Amino acid sequence: MSSKTTDQAAGLRQWASLQRQQQAEDGGHEALMPATPAAEASSTAVAPAAPPVASTRAKTVLMVVGLPGRGPRQAERVKARLEQWAALGRRWAGTPDAWDVRLVMPDDPALPRLAREHARWALWVDSSADAFSDTYRTLCQLARGGGPRRLLALHEPHLPRAGLLDNLHDAAHAYVGIELLILAQ
Repeated sequence: MSSKTTDQAAGLRQWASLQRQQQAEDGGHEALMPATPAAEASSTAVAPAAPPVASTRAKTVLMVVGLPGRGPRQAERVKARLEQWAALGRRWAGTPDAWDVRLVMPDDPALPRLAREHARWALWVDSSADAFSDTYRTLCQLARGGGPRRLLALHEPHLPRAGLLDNLHDAAHAYVGIELLILAQ
């Protein structure tokens, strides 16, 4: 491992520790409390990707967090990413129309209920300059909010595992107890 990689990893660990310390000082421990039954019972605004299409085969539900919004355009971004994976020979991706993509905000009060009801979750990972901090913040919100403990990293197919993806994987496991599944070439 080069010294530059070691320095980057040490810097990321230090940044994550500082984030945890600031959350604790800001009363972040209150976010670890379970949601009240009234909050869980409230209806949630989970946006479906598109209007229901009549078909003989049921769609597979994929809950997605980490996108900046919940509109149809965002859901289309997810379907386009799945289509890219399918084009690379990833059979699990199937066709975009086989998925019922539902976008969820990481601070949704219904998150614990949704995590119990749905098995397939994905985390949108951008490749922007702020990708690590934005995605790590989303992971922390999921952990505090009772969200899923295992997510597929939905990222650009050609994004290398070394760097951003490995660092997110390690931080998710070490600091928030979430397993992040990464499929990189």
